[in-house]
Order: sequence, then C-alpha cells, then structure tokens
Amino acid sequence: MTVKKVRSKRVLSNKFNVKFRIPCRNYTLVIAEKPKAAAKIAEALGLRGRGRVYNVPFWWGYYNGKCLVVVPSAGHLFTLNTNEHGYPVFNYEWIPRWICDKNATHLSKFYKAIKVLARNASEYVNACDFDIEGSVIGYLIIKELGSLSKAKRVKFSSLTKDELRKAFNNLLPLDTYMVEAGLCRHELDWIWGINISRALMDVYKVLMNEWKVLSAGRVQSPTLVEVYNKYLERETFVPKISFTISIKINYKGLEFNLEPAFNPFLRYEEALRYAKLVKDLGLVKVIDLAISTRTLNPPPPFNLPDLQIEASRIYGYSPAETLAKAEDLYLEGLISYPRTNSQKLPPSLNNRFIMKSLSKIPQYSLYIRKLLSRKVLTYSEGSKTDPAHPAIYPTGELPSRVLDKKERNIFDLIIRRYLASFGEPAKIIYRRYVFSVAGLKFTLSGSSIITRGWLEIYPFYEIKEMELPPLKIGDYVKISSVKVLTLYSKPPQLYTKTTLLKWMERVNIGTESTRAEIIEVLFKRGYLRNTSRGIEVTDIGMIVANVLNKLFNEITNISLTRKFEEYLNNVMQGRISRYDVVSEARNILSQRLITLRRLLREEGKDYVLRLCEIGYGTNKCSLCWRAASQTLSEGIKLCDIHMKAYLNLINMYKEWKKQLNLSFNEYITKLRKLSSVGKIVKDVIELIIKYRLNPE
Repeated sequence: MTVKKVRSKRVLSNKFNVKFRIPCRNYTLVIAEKPKAAAKIAEALGLRGRGRVYNVPFWWGYYNGKCLVVVPSAGHLFTLNTNEHGYPVFNYEWIPRWICDKNATHLSKFYKAIKVLARNASEYVNACDFDIEGSVIGYLIIKELGSLSKAKRVKFSSLTKDELRKAFNNLLPLDTYMVEAGLCRHELDWIWGINISRALMDVYKVLMNEWKVLSAGRVQSPTLVEVYNKYLERETFVPKISFTISIKINYKGLEFNLEPAFNPFLRYEEALRYAKLVKDLGLVKVIDLAISTRTLNPPPPFNLPDLQIEASRIYGYSPAETLAKAEDLYLEGLISYPRTNSQKLPPSLNNRFIMKSLSKIPQYSLYIRKLLSRKVLTYSEGSKTDPAHPAIYPTGELPSRVLDKKERNIFDLIIRRYLASFGEPAKIIYRRYVFSVAGLKFTLSGSSIITRGWLEIYPFYEIKEMELPPLKIGDYVKISSVKVLTLYSKPPQLYTKTTLLKWMERVNIGTESTRAEIIEVLFKRGYLRNTSRGIEVTDIGMIVANVLNKLFNEITNISLTRKFEEYLNNVMQGRISRYDVVSEARNILSQRLITLRRLLREEGKDYVLRLCEIGYGTNKCSLCWRAASQTLSEGIKLCDIHMKAYLNLINMYKEWKKQLNLSFNEYITKLRKLSSVGKIVKDVIELIIKYRLNPE
C-alpha cells in the first residue's frame, strides 16, 4: 500500500503559519476525527490554549506533565485512486481525497493544518472513533504526516470528561489488527466497486448505445438484486381466495367479535350453508377457558440496529436519519458511541451517577427515583456483543443547546430504553375462551396488565388490553351477527429501508456502521424509490439488477459477499492477512472480468442482448424492454417476467372459477380492483382486455 505525497510547497503558507504559536517544542499531537470531538477532548483534558492554522482550530496545553496539541480531521482525508483506465484494474494508491473528489476540497485545509502541526511533534495519538473507520483515518494521517513508530491509540466510548481522562491515562499501542481490517475493507470495496462499475457501464453502452454513469459494489449489488427479486415477486402476485364466517356475540349489551379457529372454506356455497346454520342456532357454547400469566422481561439497552428499527417503527425515521442524529448526540457528549452491535453495558459504568444526573430532566425523575431506591442496580443485558464498544447509553450529561425534534426523540428513546433495562419485569394475564357452534370453533382472547414494571418507563411497547365477559365453561351466549367474509391471501411485502437493513443484518453483509449508508446510495444512484407501499425499483435499477443477475451473478451473490465479511472478521482477529484476502478477491474478479471484456469485444451486441434477456427489434416483450420468450398470439409477445405473471393469472383463475363459478372476464374485472394484485399482473390484464384475448 502506498500513500501519494503532496509536495511541501503546495501546502505551506506563511500567511497562515504566523498566526499561531505553541510555547513547547516536543509535544504530543492528538488527532481527533471531527472538530466537535477535538473540542470535547481538549475540554476534558483541561487544554486552555487555542489557535487556528489554515482556519482549522486546534487546542494545546499540559496534561499529566506533557504538552498536548489536539487537532481535528474531518473524517477520511485519504481515499484510494488509480490513474489506469479500463478493467480489471488492481493498481491503486492512497491519495488526499480532494485531489480526485471535487466535493472534498474542504479537506485540504485539515491536511495542511495537521501537516504543519505534525512537524514538531515528538509523539502522535490516534484519538479518532474506536472502530475500523476511525482506526484507518488516524493511521493514514500519522503514516503520511507523522511517524507510526511514535504513535499510540486511545480508546473511549463516550466524550465525557471522566472517560476521556481515563483513556488518556491509559494509552494503547496502535490497534494494528483493526487497522488491517479497515484497510482490507476499503481495498475490497474499492476493487469490487471500480471494476464492476466500469464493466457495468461498458455493458450498458453496448446494450443501449449510450454512456451512463452507473455504480455497483461488493455489498451494494447483492442488496439491489435482493430488492429487485422481492419487487418482482410482489408485482407478479395473484391472491388465492377463500371464505370464512365472522360472528359477534352479545353479553349484557356489550358486543365481542369472535375469531374463527377453523380452516377457511374453499367454496362460497359451503360458507353460506354454515353461516345459515349458525344463524339459525343463535347461540355459542363456551367449551374451554385458558388463563395464563406471563412475565415480560425488560429489553436490553440499544445497539445501533435495534435503535434504527425502533426509531423507524415509532417515528418513521430512516436508518440513515437515526444514525446521523445519534452521531450528533454522541458528539455533544450526551450518549455513548452509537456504531455498536453490543447489547451489554460496561461493568465499570457508574449507573447511579448517570441516573441521578438524568433525574434533573422532569419526565424521567419519577422513574429514576424508583430505580435508585434499590440497593443493587441490575439490568437486562442482551446476547449481542461488540469487541470495540458497549451498548448505547446516556452519559448523564445534559444538553447544552436546544436539540431539534429528531434529536430529542432519539435522545428520549435511548434514555428510556436504558432506564427500562433496569426496570422490573411486567406481568400480564391472558384469557382465551373457545366457543363451539354447528361443529365450528371460535375464540375470544384478551389481556390485562397486572404489573406494568418497565412498561411505565418505555411506553412504546404496546400491550392491547381488553376486558372479557366473565364466562365459564358450559355457558351459552347469544349470537348477534353472522357474516360470510371473503379472504384474499396476502402478497409478499415490499422492503422498506428498515426491513432491508434487517435483511442485510440477517444475511450478514455490510456492518452496523455501513448498512444504512449503502441503502441510501441505492436511492441516490436512482436505482430505488420510496412509495407508500414500500421500496420500488426504477427502470434503470431494473436494468442494472438484471445485468448483474445475468452477467455478474457469481461475483455479486450473497454467499460470496458473506464469505468476504467473514474474512474481514478473521483479519481483525489476526487469523489471516489482508494481502491474502485482497489477492483472493483479485483472482475472482480478474477471471470473470477478462472473460466479460472478451465477450463484449468478440461476440457483439446481439449476443449480449440475448444473454441479458433484453429485447430488440421484433424480439421484444409487448409490455417492457425485456426480450420476448413466448408468443401469446400474433404480434403479442411476453418476456419471462410478464409470462410468469400471465401464468400466475391463468393458474389462479382455475381456483377462483371452482370457488365462485366466474367467467374469465368477471375474474379479471375483480382483480383489477384489488390492491393486492401485482402491477405486472395488472399490466397483463390490460393487455388481455385491449387485444380481447381469451385464455379459456
């Protein structure tokens, strides 16, 4: 790995250099990840000197008898780049980001400021966030502008005075394995992204006769393909139909809906017959009563995925929004580091101190008073761990500024979840009656909370309470209403940003830190769009996903992505080397990309169109851009996707006809009105109506 040097004469400026003065020669230069973090570190260590260089703030002073200078970065100052064109390309170097990214010009002043301050430093401390990104940020800065042999690492999970002082009292060696894992992830993502993206644009140009900027990635591509496959499954859906009986009972003037406890009827006539029989009988008999008490234990403190899921469920925030607000709260010193997978609090955490401080906020004081009345504070920990950071917890510091609405909501969620983890279990009593009439069984269930416990602190977990009539086995109750209901099977749900994040976590691709960002990239690229129903795939997203499926399947599938995630974990544990992992990735990519490039050059456009199943000329689907695979009638052709929708439509008609004795026209007329029917199916229906096709 190389880091491209920026020549001194390009970065030094007397105009700025004369505006600061540090009255100590051999100082330790502390690199923080962001300006707010640098300010918090300086404040905690009592560094009162302050200056600016290249308009970048820095702080200096003495701590434990040593002169320290704290200067911020602004995230990643370096990125991977190559001067080579085409693909495959595996020669690259680390260079300052602003050299190749016009949107990163603001970073040059941070580079220059650190370069000036690093010149007289005798030691260096990487004080960036303690994760693989923070490790890489500080490592590359010290490697380029300082000396790795004189470098230390500091580890902290919150920006509180006590924790920062403890951390600086116990400096660590550089976290070599975490750095290696971070560098490995960057290199893998870069060689995957640039090579697949360039190949994808090459294919697009051959297919569409135009050049378009497209992107792909090691985690991004299988995520897009998954959304695409789910979208096709949803939009080719035709519901099954069945029937059930709904009855209401009346007890002393109160009505209750009973739930069917039998399989739905497949024939409408049969459902009608039973409904008449039930109505004629007029009474249901209680044949069973079950009463149980359940204990609902407190939830563990949040990790990032849990926080993102809850913020989405309660407030509708996207995973990226939640992460951004949580990071703002962290930089304010209000919560611990949010990019964590852990559901465990640190054993040394002074929870009484945190709670006493939080009790100054009125809405939590009553709950905290109850918790602090205990002799021993114990919390409910989860099973998930993180080698770098504990679960997310409030630090006990109070806001020094007015938080915006989203910050307030996220802060409130984190505080309540933290406090709730120390709460008492909730106790709930469940009652379930079983009724019988005409050989059919129905149920009526209800619950009531005996002890609210932690639910008082965390009201977002809802228990629907319902009082039931005081019945006993053998009682008869009057039926007040009988109806036959038509049931339609539910379609597969489109992904939302949150359910997509859950899927990524479940299949183990990406990290808790990167998943939300990857999802947002797919939207920024124009591959996906949000609708009231969920995430839909745009036309360009469909083309890209289709090409990835047909031409890059073996290098964009989930199993390969997961395999390299496991490799990255092994690099972090020191079990395998970064060079071995990157070499394997190069071999996999090189073989496929060289074959693809030869195919594009030698076989030509027609062959690639057929391979990607993209239509052209007379071989085009009558409803979309895909290649036709079957002919319905003269001049009407369908691709595999529309043909699947057509077959689903025809096959389901056989069932509907048996159950309702409908003609095909009556059948498709009903389907046109159902929201559960997929869009692709409805397109086929419109085609059938337009050309008066009769599949019967």
